[in-house]
Amino acid sequence: MKKLISILVIVFLSLSAFAQKSNYKVFPFKSGIIEYQKDGKTKGNSIKYIEDYGYKQADYGESITKIFGMKTEQKEGTILIGPMVYAIDYKNNTIAKGENPVYELYANSKGNYIELGEQAMENLGFTNTGKTGSVLGKECEIWKGTLGEIWTWKGLALKTTTKILGIKMDETATKITIDTKVPANKFEVPKDMEIKEQQIPKGMEGGLQSLFGGQN
Repeated sequence: MKKLISILVIVFLSLSAFAQKSNYKVFPFKSGIIEYQKDGKTKGNSIKYIEDYGYKQADYGESITKIFGMKTEQKEGTILIGPMVYAIDYKNNTIAKGENPVYELYANSKGNYIELGEQAMENLGFTNTGKTGSVLGKECEIWKGTLGEIWTWKGLALKTTTKILGIKMDETATKITIDTKVPANKFEVPKDMEIKEQQIPKGMEGGLQSLFGGQN
């Protein structure tokens, strides 16, 4: 269940995470590498790779969380290729493989992927404040909701502030490189790990489609 939740969070917060390769571009750039830094109770670094205008995406990160004198270390990765998601758990040497339940909505959005992502943000309780902020010289739209604040630029979250159960965490982009060569192995699913099929609980598909503006 933990991996399922992680997959859904990736679907929600990567505003344009999925697209049909032959139909449209997810991002207005072919490739990119974005580095992030986490601060707050959770400290660490992560890096995002984008290829084929977003048809392929990969996120890798390491972090340490300190709460009530306890320390938890995490090393995780997520690979997205078209409609498939692979959540890598390096600690347990396993991979949760799942299908994106809203893939068809993005594939048939006729290029309106930014609008679809914005509607998802609204349905998740976030509101576009109409204000802007700058991260690494990129002008971002600022969205606010009960879970926190997200600064987006061209479909990418460049700054995220969340506060859950009184625990605050900030994640901010520290380096952005667009239209650059991305190593192909960043999108390779490890072959030495056990792959577990992860299914969306029955009945949730319709709710997710509704979230992204689809029909139940």
